[in-house]
Amino acid sequence: MRLLDRYVGQSVQIAVIAVMLLVMTLFVLVNYFTEMEKIGRADYTAMKALEYVLLWLPKLFYQFFPMAALLGTMLGLGMLAGHSELVVMRAAGVSKLRIAVAAVKSLLALILIAFFVGEVVAPPAEQYAEQMKLQALGSRITFDTQFGLWLRDGQTVINVRSLQQDGRLVGVTLYQFDDQRRLVRRIDARSAERKGEQWELQQVSIADIRPDQVIHLRRQTLPWQTMLDKELVDTVSYNPDSLSLWNQKAYIDYLRRNGLDARLYELAMWKKIVMPLTILAMILLAVPFVFAIGRQVGMGRQVMIGFLIGVAFYIVDRLMGQVGLAYDLPPWLAAGTPTLLILVVSVLLYRRLG
Repeated sequence: MRLLDRYVGQSVQIAVIAVMLLVMTLFVLVNYFTEMEKIGRADYTAMKALEYVLLWLPKLFYQFFPMAALLGTMLGLGMLAGHSELVVMRAAGVSKLRIAVAAVKSLLALILIAFFVGEVVAPPAEQYAEQMKLQALGSRITFDTQFGLWLRDGQTVINVRSLQQDGRLVGVTLYQFDDQRRLVRRIDARSAERKGEQWELQQVSIADIRPDQVIHLRRQTLPWQTMLDKELVDTVSYNPDSLSLWNQKAYIDYLRRNGLDARLYELAMWKKIVMPLTILAMILLAVPFVFAIGRQVGMGRQVMIGFLIGVAFYIVDRLMGQVGLAYDLPPWLAAGTPTLLILVVSVLLYRRLG
């Protein structure tokens, strides 16, 4: 049985790796051509554009791995079916579940690698890519993101604690310095909203720092002229998927302590927790599909079937997430339901095929 597991697993591993390499190659080509229109602006060279695209590969590897596991398993087992090797295995008394277990065992190392890349490598790589691109394009705004957005706009340092889905900034602090880099004013605002061509700070507290005293003022609203626009905020601010699992947990705690909506981040966190189960479910689903379609279906149709299954899962996953947010469902339920559906379909197919 060990020899059989190794043989089946090797076929699946090679197919999964081949799928990932193909997808990542296409990603690099397509996105590099997209970046070509920016090449030549300021210091944004062809090499920096290539570096920017390559820095996004860890996130792609992590996010696409479930579909790669599905497609790779179908292709790997499909090649065995095409040579009647699966028929021989079944005739020798090897069950479909046993073949599925062999496929799962062969991909455990890749699953761990995908999790490590997604949680440790991808978040800082994505952040560095955006920072490098902005600086190369000559942006006068620099930033650093870690539980909040830090930017420098001229002689003002800006901290934004949270970006809401409606584009509103929550927890805005402005540190204004003079030419000698001395702090001369601090402005704290509960929130900020875009009003035409400028922002408007709301519920504002101002501290004018003078050599002999500090003068405190309060305003209900205060106009805010800044280079910071919504497009830039969307670019440099992190979305829930861009944080590692432990950083998501810390940020959720911060949002809860400050009475802010944390559901979007809770949903993203639970999707990451469920991710390994999703990959296993995809592999288990691929096996009965290969036996169902048999060797009469060519490789091209197998890829199409696997792709359609992956797209259907993606749609259901996104839809369930939106339903969960709209109806305030527990985040673990919204994140886990699509994977549970995959497992139920797999069990039904195994029972039907016998």
